[in-house]
Amino acid sequence: MESTKEGLINKIIALSGKINENKIISSIQEAFIVLNPFIILASIATLFTSLICSPKAGLATIHGFEFLTGLNPMFSGIYYGCLNLIALLLAFNMAHSLAKRIGVDPLFGGFLGLVTYVCMSPTSFPVMGADGVIATGLSQDVTGSMGMFYAMVIAVVSVTLYSKLAKVKQFEIHMPSSVPANVGKAFSSLIPTCLTIILLCIVRFVFNAAAHMELCDLIYKVLQAPLGALVQTPFGFIGIALFTSLFWVFGIHGTAVTSAITKPLFLAALTKNIDLVNSGMAPTEIVTKPFNVLFGGMGGFGCTLGLIAAILLFSKREDERAIAKIALPAGIFEINEPIIFGLPIVMNPVYMIPFALSPVVGSVIGYIATKVGIMPITYIDVPWVTPPFINAFLATGGSFVAVLVQLVAFAAIVMLYAPFVKISNKVAEKQKEEQPE
Repeated sequence: MESTKEGLINKIIALSGKINENKIISSIQEAFIVLNPFIILASIATLFTSLICSPKAGLATIHGFEFLTGLNPMFSGIYYGCLNLIALLLAFNMAHSLAKRIGVDPLFGGFLGLVTYVCMSPTSFPVMGADGVIATGLSQDVTGSMGMFYAMVIAVVSVTLYSKLAKVKQFEIHMPSSVPANVGKAFSSLIPTCLTIILLCIVRFVFNAAAHMELCDLIYKVLQAPLGALVQTPFGFIGIALFTSLFWVFGIHGTAVTSAITKPLFLAALTKNIDLVNSGMAPTEIVTKPFNVLFGGMGGFGCTLGLIAAILLFSKREDERAIAKIALPAGIFEINEPIIFGLPIVMNPVYMIPFALSPVVGSVIGYIATKVGIMPITYIDVPWVTPPFINAFLATGGSFVAVLVQLVAFAAIVMLYAPFVKISNKVAEKQKEEQPE
């Protein structure tokens, strides 16, 4: 039994190591981390355009505050610059991160990914409401959230292909020694760069001619849209929560392991909601990046703030109470490492079960409350260190009902942890009795 358990642990650790060492996955994680400030700023701008400066609703409709409508163009510009160019930013960031890991100049790799993505995208589109009118340029479908997965795919393929072609000696252009090094370097990369872009554009042309559709539409319909739809179902977000928990209970940062898959999906849902709100429509995607934090991560993943509360309310163990008191300030700001490794939860047979189930319970409560219309859908991205209840108010554009729903979820999670806290007490008492005098 012990050998089986040890073998399982080793397999999970090995899997985590392979995931974290994968250059593409680690590049995705880094690319999205860089984008976080822009997403948060776009969310703040959306809050102003929809609730403060909007001439249709909010503060600007109150007599004496009409002047706020004049600020709307400024915040609309911030929103557009930060969010509607997200696919272009991601193409650069993803290519930059991957290039750094495979031995290509990072800055050049970033530009190569960005340029290739634009070359591989349609540069004209029909104008809505005007039959037969074609506009030249990149549509929002290309620059915005709909192009995120396509941008990542093109960034990976272009940088990888370039790195292979750059190693072919026949493609090198050698300049005289009198030529400055930076100029010589630019010429040495000329042929691999041209071949990379031309070959990929040929692929796009052939596919377009054969399938009568754009390659970007295929990636969206086959990859991004189905995965995004799956995440919006209970099966999807519950599965993600349980899979992430599996790594955490074995001492591996589960959120970091699964973020390469979850971040693009949660962020795509959030950006869709932001776009809808800025267009004057109601948001539609329930499971977003802030939703996941509100109901699956109160105090950090595993909703460990609920565990801290349960220990302080029901535990008689002085050691657990001392750790809970120390971990409480960090838990309020969504940092759970002190309780996870201090209690510990890692490899703890008593707390492993409620730790895995807490994000599921919280998310299901939040999902049902949103689905039936009790609370509004989240569309504002807040910094992950924002304390619970404050983040619920902000993420929903100022809804006190969302705060109440989060409070109900928190209470349910405390009650989920409570029996296991009492079991932990009994285990400690039994161990104390069995100790020799």
